[in-house]
Amino acid sequence: MQQATATINQPEFWEKQWESLNAAATPFSGYGLAAVWNAMAPQYGRHHDLGDIDDRIEATLERLESGGLSFENTRVLDVGCGPGRYAAAFARRGARVVAVDISEKMIERLRIEVGPDLLGRITPLVADWKTLDLVRHDFAGSFDLVFANMTPAIATPGSFEKLMRASRRWCWFRAWAGPRENPLQERLYRAIHGTEQRRFSGNFICAWNLACTSGYVPDCTFETIRWKEKKTIGAWSDFYAVFFSGDDASRQAAIRPVIEESLREIAIDGEIENAVCGRIGAMLWTVDRTGGTGGEWY
Repeated sequence: MQQATATINQPEFWEKQWESLNAAATPFSGYGLAAVWNAMAPQYGRHHDLGDIDDRIEATLERLESGGLSFENTRVLDVGCGPGRYAAAFARRGARVVAVDISEKMIERLRIEVGPDLLGRITPLVADWKTLDLVRHDFAGSFDLVFANMTPAIATPGSFEKLMRASRRWCWFRAWAGPRENPLQERLYRAIHGTEQRRFSGNFICAWNLACTSGYVPDCTFETIRWKEKKTIGAWSDFYAVFFSGDDASRQAAIRPVIEESLREIAIDGEIENAVCGRIGAMLWTVDRTGGTGGEWY
């Protein structure tokens, strides 16, 4: 008997769209590897204006609270926590936070930067979200808020649906929602592979539709973001050798001269500034379907 094809108003349709999007993306190591985030950890976020970061965190907290979430005495799971800026903000408001990241170096930064007082309210955990066992860790349905903010941990339909399995009330997801322009990365991919890198287009639209067709009504917003980052030839080479090779030391050694040559062609006084821009989406919803944000979908 032939199986019926899923239609646009069924979650299976959007799962397949997401899988097709992943299949069409350029295959390279990139942001899904612990090695890349370990390499990024010492300087991650330091090129941004800290005031801008604080403003973004405050705006996110206000949106969560205006949606009906109260942090006092709640339990929060921060997926892809990085150096812990959001985890610390949740803890300051009275939450108890489990902060998960694939990178041990990011977790080291979290332990140092959040300070001993807040660390008493934060449980750091080095783990890969894709393989983390919710039942073994007693995470299934255990959190008032499951928070995933601009993290490559949510790269597949299964990893997105896992957010909802860990939550007993609220979920938050922010991610790229359309093509992301990264001129330096695209240039270096061409230099290494001799072909164009297929531009990353984000997974937010598939995630939003998957949530809607699964019976939820996320509150959704979009914005365009841009940032610039300037590094020396050596610093960019260190990062992109790992980015395109992961832990493969021989591969890193093989491509590093190609990277350095390409960088020297555009360097000014030994430095290169890269500008990244794109559109991101953010959504907040509830998984208990009791009304309000994320109520029953009709």
